[in-house]
Amino acid sequence: MSVFTTRSLLRSLGVANRHSGEAAAAINWVVKDGAGRLGRFLFARWGRSLDCELKQFRLAGDILMETGAALELSTALAPNLFLPLACTANLAKNLAAVAASSTRAPIYRTFARANNMADVTAKGESVANVADVVGTAFGILLAKANVPVVPTFALLSVGYLIASRKEVDSVELPYFNRARLSYAARKFLDARGMSTIEEANHGEPLLPWSDPAGGRIVLGATVEEACAGPADLKAALDSFQGKQYALTYRPETKKVYVLLRSTAGAEDTLHAAFDAHAVLHMVNAGQRALAAKSLPLAPSNGGTNGNGSGRAVGKLHKQVDALATGEAMNGEPTHEAAVSYIAANGKELFKQFESQARDLGWRMNLTMLNTSETRLAVA
Repeated sequence: MSVFTTRSLLRSLGVANRHSGEAAAAINWVVKDGAGRLGRFLFARWGRSLDCELKQFRLAGDILMETGAALELSTALAPNLFLPLACTANLAKNLAAVAASSTRAPIYRTFARANNMADVTAKGESVANVADVVGTAFGILLAKANVPVVPTFALLSVGYLIASRKEVDSVELPYFNRARLSYAARKFLDARGMSTIEEANHGEPLLPWSDPAGGRIVLGATVEEACAGPADLKAALDSFQGKQYALTYRPETKKVYVLLRSTAGAEDTLHAAFDAHAVLHMVNAGQRALAAKSLPLAPSNGGTNGNGSGRAVGKLHKQVDALATGEAMNGEPTHEAAVSYIAANGKELFKQFESQARDLGWRMNLTMLNTSETRLAVA
């Protein structure tokens, strides 16, 4: 039906004078739309991530939308490549549409403070429709003004992406996901105090390359990923005996692996993720200090500073000092010393982190860390 109706529409507009041309144009148009629909199916594989990385996917969707629009614009410069360019553009725009529609409801929920989700949704959709109408009218005026296409498009795209960033910054989520935990843990472990909800929401990394810990912590790792052999698994389980998780660090991949037991709950997962950030912090700081052949910038007396870091953070920094001078953990390599230290002292660190977070209003029971489904069953 789409082929026949599109061919009729194109014929009425005089796109082609011959039936074969009309059919070819119609088929090309339908193939382009079909490629876009395929994108909606592909996006389903990130379903859980959409809930956990809400703002990240929202911004990524807007970047995809602009990428698709740029590809559509390029079809005028390369008409012979219409089909591949238009298909790719439609694929990108449909992925963006799924990201927008999937994240819209959770974003509206953050503004529904009086159980008025329907009211907020109705007003949000009304604002979106007004923006569409005004934007269409403005676009027609620009087209009639015969302005240069590429510079105008570039200017509008930059404005769109700036507005998109402002949009996600206006959403303040009171629970930890990977990005907000990464930001808050870094600040806490650097002895600069606990992040407020507003600060962490504005400072969280929204793009993969903007997170220093991005991709270096594997939550719910498999034994094959985490351990080079049975001895490594036994050592990890012995170090974290009595806990619902175990950590390993592999120098060849420069990643911290979190093995979760089958009985691990949400709080255990948060504790494990925080401990992984602490291990990564110690490894990075120790390696930087060794490379510079100087002690890291950290309080050496184990006391508190003006931003509220406590005794546990002071002890951590003393241990990093020891790592830098090669005096830690009986001469163990930096990564082994870091894992051993966190296995023994991570509970004290996390209790301090958790206490300060609760005092600032963080909802610790609503963490969304998007762990993998792999769990460790140990007799």
